[in-house]
Amino acid sequence: MSTPDTINERETLAAIGRSWTLLLAVGVLTLLLGLACLIWTDKTVTVLAVLFGIYLLVSGVFQVAQSFSHTMNRALLAISGILGIILAVYMFKAISHDREAELLALFIGLAWLFRGITELIIGLQAKGVEGRGWLITGGLLLILGAIVVFTYPSLAIGTLVVVTGIMLIVLGISEIVGALQVRKLAAA
Repeated sequence: MSTPDTINERETLAAIGRSWTLLLAVGVLTLLLGLACLIWTDKTVTVLAVLFGIYLLVSGVFQVAQSFSHTMNRALLAISGILGIILAVYMFKAISHDREAELLALFIGLAWLFRGITELIIGLQAKGVEGRGWLITGGLLLILGAIVVFTYPSLAIGTLVVVTGIMLIVLGISEIVGALQVRKLAAA
């Protein structure tokens, strides 16, 4: 006797099985993106810088617009939006002078530094809490990573792009194999 859960599982698997080609296409695209990261590392950094600049510009404009419609935190929204727009302009200027790697490294380094300090402080204050050591270790590693990124910005960004490319290739292969397995299961 079939239960409703068994029927739903079969229907779900059948639906996934019918769309195995979509899963395969995603895997192939992921694999190609990973290869592109490895082959065109410099261009990948430039594309990331452009996308990040666009993100900063758009989010900055929206925050400034929001500041006119909010009564609370109006000044904070306006300042944050204006800073986002200024950073976007600086990012586009860096791209035009082939310095996008340094600027991306600065942003990544600052994010890692603030996150590392936060984790370290939380870990130091969490006496007797399970996982405290992981927080302290993670915080110290993030701070160390930020120092490395600040010291060797171009090398750090290039390394991140290469590692990302390798991870995308592995993920793409995994997705392709998974799609072929879904096709095989759906045929059974």
